[in-house]
Amino acid sequence: MKIIIIFIFIINLIFNQTIEVEIYKAPLDSLLNNPQIKAINRQYTSTLGRNNDPKLITDISKSQLFIRKFGWTMLTIPGLGLLIDILYPNSTISHFNVDNAVAFTIDDGFCGIDNNNGCMVNEVRKLFKYYDAHATFLITGSHCNNIPLKDINLLINDGHEIANHNMMDWSYKYYTTDDFEFDLLLTEKILSYYNQEYSNWYRAPFGQLSNNMQMIINKYGMKHVLPDVFAHDTFIPNPKWISRYILKRIKPGSVILIHMPEKGVREWNYEAIKLTLIGLNEKNLKVLNLTEMSQIETKKAPRVN
Repeated sequence: MKIIIIFIFIINLIFNQTIEVEIYKAPLDSLLNNPQIKAINRQYTSTLGRNNDPKLITDISKSQLFIRKFGWTMLTIPGLGLLIDILYPNSTISHFNVDNAVAFTIDDGFCGIDNNNGCMVNEVRKLFKYYDAHATFLITGSHCNNIPLKDINLLINDGHEIANHNMMDWSYKYYTTDDFEFDLLLTEKILSYYNQEYSNWYRAPFGQLSNNMQMIINKYGMKHVLPDVFAHDTFIPNPKWISRYILKRIKPGSVILIHMPEKGVREWNYEAIKLTLIGLNEKNLKVLNLTEMSQIETKKAPRVN
C-alpha cells in the first residue's frame, strides 16, 4: 500500500511540474514567436544593449574604467533630474514629492534571451527582502522566457511590481506609431500572465523617447518614468563606485536605476544593489516601488478647495 501511495505522489509531483512549465513556457513561446513581432524586429533590427556593453568586469581595462567614471561624472554635474526636465516632456517623471523614501527601479528583467541559465531573480528577491525594500522591475518582454512563473509571482508577493520596458533591449525611437504600439501591447500581454494587475508605469529603452512613442503611451494612459540617480552601471562595471555615486546624489523622492544582474552578464550589479540598499538603510530612507511612492505623494498633496 505504501509503495502505491509513494508512486501516486511521485506521478502527481511530476505531472504538476510539467503543467507549471507549460503554463509559463508555452504562452510566452507563442507570443515571442508571433509572426508580426518577428517581421517588425527584422525591420528595426538593432544591436542589443548588452552587446554594446561589458558583460564581465574584466572586459575593460583599468584605464578605460577610469575614463568612463570621469566622463559620466562630468556629464551629470548638472544632475540628471535637471537634464530630464530640459530634454523630456513635462509628463516624464523623475522625482516624487516625498520626505523619507526613494523609489528603486531595475531595468531589463528578468533574464536575457541569450543567457538561458543566467537568471538571478531569486537572489535579488532575497536581497530586497532582507533589507525590507521594494522595487519596480521594468521588464523586457523577450527576457521572460527563461524563468518559472512562480518565481516572478513570489517577487510580486513580496511587494515588488513589474512594468513595461518593451519587447527588446534596444532603442525604439525610429519605430512608427503602429509598430511601437504592437510591441508595447505584446509586452503588456506577456506581463498579464503574472499575478499583478497591469501597471501603467513605462520606461523607454535607453531613455530614448520619440514623439511617436509619447503619442502611444499617452493613448494608453501610461506614465513615463526616468531615474534622477543613475550611475551608468551597464557601462561602468564597478559595484563600489556605482553605489557611492548613487548614495552621494540621492535625496528623498529620488528615482534610482540599477540594471538587472544576471550570471555572467552585469553580475556586478548584484553587489551594487546590495551596497546601495545598505547605504539607503543607513540614511533611514524607505525603499519603495513606483506605485508606493506615487501613493505617498498623493496623500501628501494638499487639498484643492
